[in-house]
Amino acid sequence: MATVDEPTVAQEALESRQVQHKEIGEDYPHQDLPHFTWRAIIVGILIGVLLCFTNMYFGLQTGWISMMSLQSSLLGFALFKAAKHYLKVPFGPAENIVLQSVAVATGTMPLAAGFVGIIPALQMMTLDDNPATDTYAGGPVFLSSGQMILWSLAVAFFGVFIAVPLRRQVIIKEKLPFPSGTATAQMIGVLHNTPLVVRGAVRRARDSNDAATTDGGVRRRRPTSGKEGDEEEAFDDIKHRDGEGRTGLTPLDEVPSQQPLGQVAPVDYISKEELEREDVVEIKGENGEHFTLSQNFLQEDNWRLNMTALALAFGASAVYTILQYFFPVVSTIPIFDWLSGMTVTVAGTWQWYLTPSLSYVGQGIIMGFPTTASMLLGCVVGWAILSPIVTHKGWVTGPVGSSTSGARGWILWISLGVMIAEAVVSLLGVIVLSLIAHYRRRIREQRRAERKATLEAAATQTGANVDAFSELEEDLEDEDAPIDQLVPLKIWVCGLILSAALCLLLIWGAFRNQRMPAYATLLAVVLGCILSVLGVRALGSTDLNPVSGIGKVSQFVFAGVVPGGIVANLLAGGIAEAGAQQAGDLMQDLKTGHLLGASPKAQFYAQLIGSFASVFISTGVFKLYSSAYELPGPQFAVPTAKVWLDLARLVNGHALPHNTGPFIWGFAAFFAILTLITVVYSDVAFLRSRSRNGSVRGRPRWVGWIPSGIAFAIGMYNLPNFTLARFVGGVVSLWWDWHCKKYANHPTARFAKLGRVFLIIIASGFVLGEGCFSILNLILKTANIHSKSCVGCYASACSCN
Repeated sequence: MATVDEPTVAQEALESRQVQHKEIGEDYPHQDLPHFTWRAIIVGILIGVLLCFTNMYFGLQTGWISMMSLQSSLLGFALFKAAKHYLKVPFGPAENIVLQSVAVATGTMPLAAGFVGIIPALQMMTLDDNPATDTYAGGPVFLSSGQMILWSLAVAFFGVFIAVPLRRQVIIKEKLPFPSGTATAQMIGVLHNTPLVVRGAVRRARDSNDAATTDGGVRRRRPTSGKEGDEEEAFDDIKHRDGEGRTGLTPLDEVPSQQPLGQVAPVDYISKEELEREDVVEIKGENGEHFTLSQNFLQEDNWRLNMTALALAFGASAVYTILQYFFPVVSTIPIFDWLSGMTVTVAGTWQWYLTPSLSYVGQGIIMGFPTTASMLLGCVVGWAILSPIVTHKGWVTGPVGSSTSGARGWILWISLGVMIAEAVVSLLGVIVLSLIAHYRRRIREQRRAERKATLEAAATQTGANVDAFSELEEDLEDEDAPIDQLVPLKIWVCGLILSAALCLLLIWGAFRNQRMPAYATLLAVVLGCILSVLGVRALGSTDLNPVSGIGKVSQFVFAGVVPGGIVANLLAGGIAEAGAQQAGDLMQDLKTGHLLGASPKAQFYAQLIGSFASVFISTGVFKLYSSAYELPGPQFAVPTAKVWLDLARLVNGHALPHNTGPFIWGFAAFFAILTLITVVYSDVAFLRSRSRNGSVRGRPRWVGWIPSGIAFAIGMYNLPNFTLARFVGGVVSLWWDWHCKKYANHPTARFAKLGRVFLIIIASGFVLGEGCFSILNLILKTANIHSKSCVGCYASACSCN
C-alpha cells in the first residue's frame, strides 16, 4: 500500500504546484519584466529635472517642496504608454517604481542639499554673524559652483545608506504604513493593472483550498480580521488538532493598510458601495491627496480626458507664467483696495493683494481645505492683526514688508516659535511611540515563545502536529525579497562608512576657513544618522517627515558644541536635514517597491544615481536663479533661509526683537498643546491598529481639523498673496468633493464620475506648468529681456523685470 500511495502523493503535489504557478502567471503577468533599466533611469532623470526646477522655484519663493511621487509615476507611465508601439519590452510596474525613485531623488535635492535654505542663509549673514579674522574677511558666505558641488556631494548619500538597514525593521517586521509610499504603489498597481503583492517564502498548505503561496514566492492578498484575541484562539486551536494537523482556522495573511495618521481629514465623497468594489482602491497620498481609482481610469475615453485636462492645465499655467513676466501687474491684484472702493491702500502698505497664480491654486487643491485653512489662519493673525499692532506701536521701524526691520521680520519670530514647538512635541511623540511599540513587540515575542514551549510539551504527550505554529509565526512579519534583490551587507556598511568619510572630507575642503572643525562635522553626521531614524519612523507612522524640526534640533545641539559659530550651526542643521530627507525619500520608495514586489537593490541604485545627477543639476539651477535674481529679493524672498538664520542667531546668544518674547511663548505653548492632542490621538490610533493586526480604524476624524502648527507658521511667514491663492485651491477642493459626492451617480455628470483624481491631475498640471515655464522666464531675465509694461505696479507689491 505504501508503494502505491507515495507516487500518488508526489504526483498530486506536482499537479498542485503546476496549477499554482499557472494561477500566479495569470494574476501577476508583470513579474518577469525587468526592474532596473537605463530607459527608466533616463526618463526618471528628465522628469526629475522638471521637478527640480519646480521645487527650486517654489522653494525660493515660499519654501514649498514636494516629492511628487504620484505625479512622477503618472508622467512616466503616460510617456511609455504613448511610445508602447516602439518598445520591445513592455514598461512594467517595477520599472515604473525605479523611474519614480530616480525622479524623486533628482527633484528633491533643492531641499536635501539646502539650496532653498542653508545656502541662501549663508549669503544673508552679516559681520555680526560671521566676524572677520586675520585670514578671513567674514560677513556673508557666497559659495562658488565648485563649493556647492562639494557640499551637495557631502550630504547626498549617507542618508541613502542609513535607510537600507532600517528597511527590514520598519517595513518587513513592524509593517509601518508609509501612506504616501502605499498610495504610490496603489497608483502604479492600477496603472499597470497589477495587484499589490508581498513576496513570501514557501509555506505548507493547510488544506487543499488554501493555496496562498507558491514556490515563486508571491503571496496573494487576503483580507483578515485578526486580533490579538484571535491569535490566542488560534494557538488553542493548534493544541486540539488531530494527528494530521487539520483545522478550520482562517489563515493569517496580509493585513489591510491603516488610515494614514498624519494626513489632514479629507471630505469623504467615497461611498461604502464604491470601496467594496473589487476593482477600486482608495488612495491617500502626500499633502492630503485622497481619492479612489479603478481600472475605468485606463479606459481610452477616461484616459484621454484626464491627459487632456493635464495638458490644458499645464498650458494655462504656462501662459499665466509668461504673461506675469511681461505684465507684472497681473500677479498683484489689489482686490481689497477694489472692495473698499479704493479708499484704503492695504495692498501697498500692508501687503494684502492677490496673486491669481494657477500653480498656488493647484497647491491648495493638493493640500486640501484643512491645511489651507490653517495657513489662512496664520496669515490673518500675522498680517492682519500682529503686523498693524507692531507697526502702530513702533516696535518696528522699517516698512511692513521688510524681513529685517519691518513687521514681516517681527512676525517671522512668532512663526519660528510655533514651528519649534510643533517639531519638539512631534519628535517626542515619535520617541514615545517607538518605545511603546518596541515594548509591546517584546512582550508578544515572549508570549509566543512561552506558547511554543507549551505546545511542544503537549506534542510530546499527545503526538499532535505543531507545524501550524511555524506557519502562524511566519505571518508575524512580511517575507522579504529574494536574496539576490537585496542590498548586500558589505555594500551598505562600506557605503555608510565611505559616505560619512566623504562628508567629512568634502565639508572640510569647502568650509575649512569657515570655523567648521572636523570633529563638529563628524558629530553632525552621527547626530544626523540618529535623527534620520526618528524621521523615518515618523514618516512611516504619520506620513510626515519632520526634516525641518530635525534640522532645528541639530541647531540647538550645536549651539553648545561650537558656541558663537553660526556657520557651523547652519551646516550642522543642513547635514541632519539632508540625512533625514534622503532616508525618508528612499524609505517611501522601498515601501512602494515592497508592495509591488520590486527589487530593493534596483531602487537603492536608482536613488544613488538620481542623487548624484541632481548634485550637478541643482547646482546649475541655483546658480541660474542667483545670477538672474536677487536672493532674497522682491520675487524670491527665500523665507526658509531667514528661518534658518534667525534660529542660528537665537541659539548663539543674539537678542530677540523688541517685545517678541511673550508672543513667541504664548503661540508656542498654544500650538504645543494642539500638537500634543494630535500626537496622542494619532499614537493611540496607531497602537490600536497594531494590536488589531491592521484594523482600518484610525484616529478620530475631527483630529484632522485641528490647526496645523507648521501650516499656521507658513501662512504667517509667507506674504498673504500666496496664502490667499492656496486657500482658493482649498475651497475648490472642498467644493469638488461635495460635487462628486452629490452627482457621482448622476447619468449626465461625466466629470463628477471621474472623482477627485481628475482634480488632482488638473492641480498637478497647474503646479508643473508654472514650475517648468519659470525656466523660460529665467532665460528671458538672463538675456536682459524686460517687462513690456509696468503700468499698475507700485512699490513693495510688484516689481518689473
